[in-house]
Amino acid sequence: MNKINAVLLAGGESSRFGSDKALLSFAGMTLIEYIYKNLEQNFSQVIIVGSKDKYSFVKGAEIREDIYQDRGPLGGIYTGLYYSDNTYNFICGCDMPFLNRCYFDFLKKEKSQNPTAEIIVPRFKGYLEPLAAIYNRSLLEKIRQELLNDNLKIKSFYSKSSKKIVKDKLLKQNLNLDLDRLFFNLNYPEDKEKAVNYLMEGADQIAKAEK
Repeated sequence: MNKINAVLLAGGESSRFGSDKALLSFAGMTLIEYIYKNLEQNFSQVIIVGSKDKYSFVKGAEIREDIYQDRGPLGGIYTGLYYSDNTYNFICGCDMPFLNRCYFDFLKKEKSQNPTAEIIVPRFKGYLEPLAAIYNRSLLEKIRQELLNDNLKIKSFYSKSSKKIVKDKLLKQNLNLDLDRLFFNLNYPEDKEKAVNYLMEGADQIAKAEK
């Protein structure tokens, strides 16, 4: 199986949350450290896209600042792919702490079974999850053109790209996991309590699934 890097996007404004989500205290560390450690254990290399000044405390991390400033997640995807030395890259945001090895391994398998797909992306409850997906570096020019045209929608390049959409049904068939927990996203301050509950409840579930 080809090596895959991970790109962790930490450059968002967290406007709905009210403060920088990446710096939120979570499981005895910051949220960005928690997610970084998880990615580090499952991918060849992890690139954080964000401020070097803000996130330099993350030990061992390669931190890259956006090539195109103030272009949102799309700019972060471009930057991560640009600096990656691997063809395939798992890209995620800094607000989904419950993505795990079972899910990563499943996506990697889907990638190997769909070698022509430039994007391997899950669909959950009718919506694609573009920040929990695998991308090919071949997308760089397509993304760059969208950035230059100020078309900053995160999926702006999808219609021009080959992709494999992994549907809920397939995820449920292959993963013995609570998908609501897996794709849980910290958007608002009140989501922290739910995240802590998921953290406490999820250890046994993951242990069973990974046996």
